[in-house]
This record gives sequence, C-alpha cells and structure tokens, in this order.
Amino acid sequence: MAPAGEFLGEDFYRAGGVPALMRSLLDAGRLHGDAVTVSGRTVAENLADAPPADPTVIRPFDEPLAARGGLLVMTGNLFDSAVMKTSVLTGDFPAVSDYRAIVFEGPEDYHARIDDPELGVDEHCILVIRYTGPIGYPGSAEVVNMEVPAALLRMGVTTLPTLGDGRQSGTSDAPSILNASPEAAAGGNLAILRTGDRIRVDLDHARVDVLLTDEEIAARWAGYTPPVLENQTPWQEIYRATVGQLDSGGCLELALAYQDLVHTKGIPRDSH
Repeated sequence: MAPAGEFLGEDFYRAGGVPALMRSLLDAGRLHGDAVTVSGRTVAENLADAPPADPTVIRPFDEPLAARGGLLVMTGNLFDSAVMKTSVLTGDFPAVSDYRAIVFEGPEDYHARIDDPELGVDEHCILVIRYTGPIGYPGSAEVVNMEVPAALLRMGVTTLPTLGDGRQSGTSDAPSILNASPEAAAGGNLAILRTGDRIRVDLDHARVDVLLTDEEIAARWAGYTPPVLENQTPWQEIYRATVGQLDSGGCLELALAYQDLVHTKGIPRDSH
C-alpha cells in the first residue's frame, strides 16, 4: 500500500479487506481459529463467509511481495532500539552511510528553523527530533516524518532520512528511524546529540551510531542540563511519572499489575 506500494486503503477494502486477509492467514495456519472473539463466536466462525482476497492487492500467503517485512529493528549507541521503515527505501539507498545531524528540540523548533540557511541542510543530512517520546512530549507525538527545507525541494530533493524518539504517520515516504528507546527525556543518548555530529546508519548490521568516542559521550552527559518538562494537566503529571518506553509498548507501567484483574484481584466494590 502507498507510499511503499501502488494501492490505497480503499483498494485494500475492495479487495476483501481485513476479513479476506485474516481468512488467508487462517487458511495458512497462522491464526488460532478456535479463539473466541468479542462476538461470542470463534475466529474461524467469523471468517467462514469472508470473501476471497483479490490477489492483485492482497497477495497469497505463499507468494509474498518481499521475503522480508518493511520494518527493521535498529540498535546502536544513540538508543537501545528503534524501528526503521525500510519499505520506502529505493534501490539506490546506501546500505551504510554517514550523515550530518540537524537536531531539533521538538516540532515547534523544527517548524521555526527548518528553512534557516544557517543550518546548511543538504542531501547529506539526517533530520533529528527529540523530546517527542512518551515522557518528553508527553504521549509520543507523530512528528518524526519531517519535510525537507524549501531550498532542497527547489533542487529536486524531496526526502531526507529522519530520526526521533516519537512516532510518524504510516503514509510518510521518508526513510525514517523512529520510536527510539530510551527517549531523550528518559536518558537516551539523543539528549546529548548536537547539530553537526556524524551519524552512521548501517542497514547490514541494523545499527545507528553517532561517531563519538565513549569519553566524549560521557563528557557531554557530565555537562548536560535536562529541559524542564512543564505539565499542563494533572493527567500529564501522572502519565509522565508512570509511562514506560516505546520498546515495551509505551504503557502505564503501574497498569500492568492490574491485567486480568477480575481473576487476580476480584471485581472492584461498587461505588454509588
């Protein structure tokens, strides 16, 4: 599907949609057909009358579009884990390349400065946005899919690699590295990154590294002053104090103790 393919959401719907896709997975033995759903019926019962998939849009299970999926889990010295959207990469995208970092302190800073000629943004840069994760934003904002400056657009450069601790839209066609965990606000090394630093992206080894020595990284942390994160509501304060990182789902960590609470803790008392 677009932007990595030629079809849109409505094409997927007309090709049979989710029921047809699930039926294909069920027939391939990839779903538990006996699992009971919210309808009270099993998965297999729900899909008994599912339409056959149009193979032009929904490929048969044994005829995938590609041998590997469109996402790559990355690691490195900037974060423990992040996800790169590889489905949009063109054939000439280098397997290993170094980029000059252009660092923004959130979306407001990006919009204010992206067209500043003093940044010297060119086709050899990677756009970095931080303090946009579960704690920093808060809530992990969909802002990693940053557009290139107008000057590059006029030169015919339409996308640049991007990197951030937030999320992005699935419709973006930029080669993005997102969901970096831990985020800058939780002690991730994105916090000490500076504009002009060299970042190496190595697809062969699924790594993203800033080309600094361990000593330089430690020295930057020694002089680091974290930004003040202002809470605008009591709910933001509670959320920031209890939320986990995106690599574990960005869940309220304290809520994990209340899973299946009817069986583990009993039905809560009624309150009139």
